[in-house]
Amino acid sequence: MSTQDQTPSLPRRKRSARLSLALMGVGAFGLTACSPEPEEQITDVRFDEPKAFQSVEECVAANVYTRNACEAAYEASLEAVPRFDSLEACEAEHGEGACTAPTEEQAQAATGSSGGSWFMPAMMGYMVGNMMSNTNRGRSIERVYQEPVYRNRQNQGDWNAATRNTSQRVAQRNEATRTAVRQTASTRATQRSGFGSSSSARGGWGS
Repeated sequence: MSTQDQTPSLPRRKRSARLSLALMGVGAFGLTACSPEPEEQITDVRFDEPKAFQSVEECVAANVYTRNACEAAYEASLEAVPRFDSLEACEAEHGEGACTAPTEEQAQAATGSSGGSWFMPAMMGYMVGNMMSNTNRGRSIERVYQEPVYRNRQNQGDWNAATRNTSQRVAQRNEATRTAVRQTASTRATQRSGFGSSSSARGGWGS
C-alpha cells in the first residue's frame, strides 16, 4: 500500500516550483467574500508544453531554466513519486523490476531525511514547464511546475513511452487545475451578483 498521499501539497524547500501554489490560490477564493480588502486571487491559469529531462544537468544544459529552478523542480518531482512500505507492494502496482530503494540523495530530497526504509518506482527523469497565473489585481505570475518520470507497467523503462505517460498525467492535472479556477471564479461572480441585487433592493426601500 502506498504511504504517500497523492493530493498535491505544498513543498518543504525551494517551494516556488510547486504547482500546488496555484491550488492554494484557488482555495483562497470564497474566504474573503465579506472582507473590505479581498486577498489576491488567481483568476486564470495557463501552462506551456513541459520539457522532459533525464537529469538536473540536462535541464541546466538546455538553457531554458536556471540551475536553481532545475534543482528545485527535480527535488519537488521526487516528492511526488509514489512511495511504498515494501518492494512487493511497489511492484504489485508498477510491475516486476520497476521499483527500487531510493538513493540517499533521493531520500533526502523526497522526505527531508536519508533514513527510513521505503521503495519507489525507478526515477528516469522529470518534466519541467512554466505556469502563468493571472490574478484579480491585474498581476501575472510565472512559476515553474514539474512532474516525475518513472518506470511502471506501461512503459517498462522505455524513456519515450515513459515521457508520453507522464505527459498524459500532466495534461489531466493541468486541466483539473484550470477547471477548478473557472468554477471558483464563476461561483464568486454569482455571489457578487447576488450581493449587488440585495444592495439595489435596499436602495429601493429607502427611496
